[in-house]
Amino acid sequence: MKPRNILIVNTFGIGDVLFSTPLIRELKRNFPGSNVHYLCNRRNFDLLKNNPDIKSIIVFEKDDFRNVFKRSKIEFFRRFSNFVKKIKKLKADVAIDLTLNYQMSLLLLLAGVRTRIGFNYKNRGKFLTHKIELTGFEKKHVVRYYLDLLKFLNLSVSDNHRLWSYPSEADKAATDNFMKVNNFTGKTLIGFAAGGGKSWGKDAFYRRWENDNFAYIGRKLSEMYNVNILIFGTTEEKEVCDEICEKIGNKSISLCGATELNLFIELVSRCKLFICNEGGPLHVAVSKGVNTISIFGPVDDKVYGPYPMSDRHVVVKAENVACRPCYKNFKHARCETR
Repeated sequence: MKPRNILIVNTFGIGDVLFSTPLIRELKRNFPGSNVHYLCNRRNFDLLKNNPDIKSIIVFEKDDFRNVFKRSKIEFFRRFSNFVKKIKKLKADVAIDLTLNYQMSLLLLLAGVRTRIGFNYKNRGKFLTHKIELTGFEKKHVVRYYLDLLKFLNLSVSDNHRLWSYPSEADKAATDNFMKVNNFTGKTLIGFAAGGGKSWGKDAFYRRWENDNFAYIGRKLSEMYNVNILIFGTTEEKEVCDEICEKIGNKSISLCGATELNLFIELVSRCKLFICNEGGPLHVAVSKGVNTISIFGPVDDKVYGPYPMSDRHVVVKAENVACRPCYKNFKHARCETR
């Protein structure tokens, strides 16, 4: 089977989308004449828009459809019908559905995609034509799980993979200007990402190393070396970033909520070292070839850690906690301690 058009569907966060970039590369290596299309959420558009292996991107926001449904059932069905037509226009021979839900594979069926490949998690793969049984990701990296799906296309998969992200010339120019305006040009930069990310919501604090620890490391680095520290995070994490920035002093700057994704990615690429909790920012740094130190709490670094692992990526975790990792089968076991 040599598909002409392939659609990858992934509506998860930054890290998960980066985990799928080796899958994209492998598809193009095996099917050089094919077109790879990608369906993602809005916040990951900038992450993929410059990828030379992607022909087109479709943005899908589930909340937009939900809000329309609440306002008007007629408007919802009109929008849904138009969205199905948009997918139909791709004339996809194959779809690789990474969403772990039945709604998306049903939509692909309605759009006429004959070969629908994915994971059967909690029997949610009932509309898939080819599926791998799954209770959760464990014992091997998510990247390897994604690549396993290529067996249904009879592909022999290379072991030589890394994560990929690509800047545009406009992104580079904007970053150069930001560096100049903030007097960072020619200086050694270290990036911090001290938040817990959006995907865990109110439980994000379980993923966070304490603010005082980041502040301590920041002070020591700025005292021992001539470095400037850039503290990254979402708007919701501004309080965390500002506290750490204040405790480090004038050698640091808080950029929480102040950078779009494309500028964030390019600023990370200018860092000598990136120190962070596990999550999307870590994998952005890895994709840009930046040295990293990442702190892992409830999540298994063998599954969600830097990929591929090397001596450039140091993982810090508690080795003497028998119950970790406590994030298993896509669920976090609540506990009283961190």
